[in-house]
Amino acid sequence: MEIDAWIGGYKVRSFPWIDGKTIYFNVQYYRTGQSLSQPPVWSKTVYITNDVAGRDMVENLAASLTEHVANMEIPVGRKIVLTAERSLKI
Repeated sequence: MEIDAWIGGYKVRSFPWIDGKTIYFNVQYYRTGQSLSQPPVWSKTVYITNDVAGRDMVENLAASLTEHVANMEIPVGRKIVLTAERSLKI
């Protein structure tokens, strides 16, 4: 579940948060050719509910999740918690 990689042109970090109830998921955007020693153009963080569905989303849908977070408008100072729901196929 820990991620520290480039996904779809974004720098992504993810790991279980210290509260044990959520997963930290951070997406950063750097301009093409920009040094990583400089701050990113923007950085967006969400927390994923740390349950079976949340872990599955982070592990198996990281690219889609990254794109979703990149397109979100997150107000400054607002903590966003995403909760996934699993449904059984019938």
